[in-house]
Amino acid sequence: MTPVAPYLPMQTVMFLIFGLFLASCGLFDSDSEEDSINCRSDVVCTNAVSNDWTYLGLREEAVHTIAINPCNSAHIMAGTTQDFSAGIQGKIFKSTDCGENWKLVWVGGSVSDLAFDPKNPDIVYASPHGMIRSMDGGETWSIIDEGLKPHLSFTQRVASIAIDPQDTRRVYATTGGFGAGWLFYSDNRGDTWKPIPGRDDFEWDEDDNRFLDNDLPGPVLIDPTNPDMLYISPFDIRLLLKSQDRGMSWNLLLKEDAPTLHHITFSHDYNSIYAIVRRFDSLGGLFEGGLFEYNLQNGQVQIHAVSHDIDKKPQALEVFKAIDDLVVATENGIYYRENGEWHAYTGEFISGYPLALKSHEKLIYSGIMPNNNSRSNGGIYVRLHK
Repeated sequence: MTPVAPYLPMQTVMFLIFGLFLASCGLFDSDSEEDSINCRSDVVCTNAVSNDWTYLGLREEAVHTIAINPCNSAHIMAGTTQDFSAGIQGKIFKSTDCGENWKLVWVGGSVSDLAFDPKNPDIVYASPHGMIRSMDGGETWSIIDEGLKPHLSFTQRVASIAIDPQDTRRVYATTGGFGAGWLFYSDNRGDTWKPIPGRDDFEWDEDDNRFLDNDLPGPVLIDPTNPDMLYISPFDIRLLLKSQDRGMSWNLLLKEDAPTLHHITFSHDYNSIYAIVRRFDSLGGLFEGGLFEYNLQNGQVQIHAVSHDIDKKPQALEVFKAIDDLVVATENGIYYRENGEWHAYTGEFISGYPLALKSHEKLIYSGIMPNNNSRSNGGIYVRLHK
């Protein structure tokens, strides 16, 4: 029997044609509500206390980055660094029970960053050297380096990842290593990558994009209320750049012949950018350190005094929303600022080297590198604030 084409009324045909027209205009796209997961998790992790750190495992690992599923706080990812001299590869671990148990899901490279898609956390990105992506919550991974791979080498690697909070198809990756790097972007969740304009153009002396030609440790800061607005600080003399067109062009906000800004982050109200100015002794002398603040409203720069040698060896900095203020990891320990005063978190791992921070609600997680001299543990720890 010959199949008969179904009859469609003319109104239906016209509706379908109009729908295709709207899709071609981008009014219907893959970032629709159907692709977003309803974040209504009532999971509360209860394996932390307020007067000490709770050990969550990965004892032999140097945990460099931590990511928490925005829809399920029991789902935690941890990335570790390699030890080239010892022949140890970096790894990615996954926990779905608040860190009580861990599953090894990736081996290779040295994992510098992890990021969940904020609208669909089944999608996870990681940078063990290039870029990889998981579409099943971190269970399995695939390499996504088309357009990016030619710019990577033994000395050049992906350093940080950022995702547009509104259009999560847009992903940014910074590269760096030995004084050179660039910023790349993808509009299809990492399937293909393109360099920000100016990468191979050497006739742009007046174009501030030229300042991207540095080691870019990241992160790229994205204004959540206006994702066209980006900020970045190349690892050079003190530089701060701003883009108002999703990274296509950059304007120089600050350029000073002064020590580099470490670990830039927004203030809790997004009115300022903070960073640690590292203080160090060298044959060149003693450089003044402290907490850097750039006011985005008026362009004013301040260097705030810090205590506890926070500016000596900073490793990570972020805003802890439980206190609407800063928390910083240094090789000497972890500290938080409250009412303008810095306080130390005490705990058993203090002889290890804190490398990573991640806060969620009233919990603060820290990734630790083992200190072989004092035989301290590496791994990941958590505690309630105070």
